[in-house]
Parts: sequence; C-alpha cells; structure tokens
Amino acid sequence: MKFGIWLDFRNPARWRRPWAEVYRETLELATGAEHWGFESVWLSEHHLTDDGYLPSLFPALTAIAARTERIRLGTAMLLAGLTHPLRLAEDAAVADLLSGGRLELGLAPGYREAEFEALGLPRAARGARTEETVEILRRAWTGEPFSHQGKHFAFQDVTVTPVPQQQPHPPVWIGGGSKAAALRAGRHGLRFLPDLGTPPEILDLYRQTLAEHGHDPERFGVTAVVTPGVYVCEDAEQGWQEIREHYWYLLNKFQEWFGNPGLPSVDDLPREFFLVGPPDQVAEGLRERIKGLGQVERVIFFGRAPGLPADRARRSLELFAEHVIPQFD
Repeated sequence: MKFGIWLDFRNPARWRRPWAEVYRETLELATGAEHWGFESVWLSEHHLTDDGYLPSLFPALTAIAARTERIRLGTAMLLAGLTHPLRLAEDAAVADLLSGGRLELGLAPGYREAEFEALGLPRAARGARTEETVEILRRAWTGEPFSHQGKHFAFQDVTVTPVPQQQPHPPVWIGGGSKAAALRAGRHGLRFLPDLGTPPEILDLYRQTLAEHGHDPERFGVTAVVTPGVYVCEDAEQGWQEIREHYWYLLNKFQEWFGNPGLPSVDDLPREFFLVGPPDQVAEGLRERIKGLGQVERVIFFGRAPGLPADRARRSLELFAEHVIPQFD
C-alpha cells in the first residue's frame, strides 16, 4: 500500500506566523515527504477563510514539483463546483507538464456556503456543475476542437492546448462519502477518494456502478483519507498534549463550515477520532480503519495540523515513514 500526506498551508490567528515562513516550511515538508519515502503529496483548497486555507492549488503544486523528482502531486480536493472547466483543463495540463506527468486530479463539488455566495455561484448546482466538468475535461484534454452545450456551460469550437503529459489524461478522482459521489465516480469510470469511515455500502455502490457502466472494478483501487488526523510520537500521552489544541481547532472549523455546533472545550475532543501514539499503535489503528474498504491502494492523511510547529510535524512524518510504512509493504 502507498501513503501520501495532505497539506493545506493554514495559518490560524491563534498561532499566526509570517505567511512566507508558513509557505516555506510547508514546501519543506512536501520535499521531505519524497525523501522519507511517501508516494504522494496532496493539497486541498478553500476560499476566503480567516486562516489562509490554501486558495490556489496549481501554483503550490508546481512549486512542489520544482523541488521534487518522483512524488505524485494530487488535489484532495479541487472544488469543481467553483471552477470553470476550461480554465481547469488548462491549469491541470500545465501542472502535469511542469511536474513531468505526476499530477493526480481529485475533484469535489464543494460545500461551504460562504464560498459560493462570495463568488456568485449557485451552491445547489454544485453537483451538476461537477458532472459537466468531468465530461468537458476529457474532451478538452484531447487537444481537438470541440463544442459543448450543457445546463451550466456552453461554448463553440474551442481547443485546449497544451495537452497533459499523461495520456489520455491524468488520473481523475472523485471525492466524498455520499451516494452521489460514488455514482459519479462509477458512471465515469473514475477513481474514488472517500474518507475513512465511509459506509461499506457506499463503496459497494461505487463498484457496482463501475460494472454497470462497463468498467472492471478490479482495475479501480481506492485512495482513503484518514480524517481527522494522524500524529506519530514516542509517547502517546505526551503526543496528545502536543497535538490536541490543533485538532480541536481543525474539528471545530469543519463543524463551523458545515453549520454544526463546535466542541466548547478541548477536553470535549473525542480522542478516539484520531490516531495519536507510537508507530505500532498507529499502524494497528490504520489496519482497523481500512479493513472494511476492500482494495485500498493508497492512504493519505494531514501532514501538518493547523498551527502545529513544523518541527513536530516533521518528526511525526519521519516516524511514520520509518516505522509505519514498512508494516504495510
């Protein structure tokens, strides 16, 4: 099994640092991931946040590409519901070329109401816009002239160049743990990127839909996202004290975006949600969490919780690479 790290470049007010330092440190973690033996690094986007959640994926991906040679470079997720598909096709092709054919493109519709409102886009149409985007990307990446007349996008006789280095196109992933996401991935013969904890019936639906549309499910592995987080340390109790404030922030921010009440105190944080401890304990927790997912080809997890000092994130990743990854070879 392969492992990747997930980075978001956040800089919360509570632990605010100069932005240039946060970006430099995060790029160093991405570069280190290749050296330590991780197979991939994934970036995710959000817009107009108070903590600087990475708003621009492709510049950051190509900055990592320029500093690495082998590691795969993914989006987990790019918010297709907020993006024009022709611009996306162009940006992805350029990123794939500049990285030497290392792009993995994960797409999701998006969910945060504030983003759709600020950008003047209908949140209710996010699924349909993502559906059209998948269709347009495949045609755009042929490099041949084409036209499209859909519900949300329409254009005549356009040609997208350059084309990606990976042919017919970079691997495309559909993210999410819903029936709609599983159906979308299965219909289009795309790979599926669900959170760990996604019910088995959703994965069964994905594989069933692949087969119904002429795709061999055996050819499609799953990349699973470990949420909320993984933190490897020598001592579980000390590690929990180091990381828990950062995980409290992480969980409460997502709760806020989903419109749910947050946890009043860090003491309310459900420790069992997280994998925190020595390498053998983390490895066992991972085995338990993935055992119901079937064919898992890759696991990715947050490489640096929001505001966590870079040296602590680095130590956790080094321990994971040295002592956890070999247990899954």
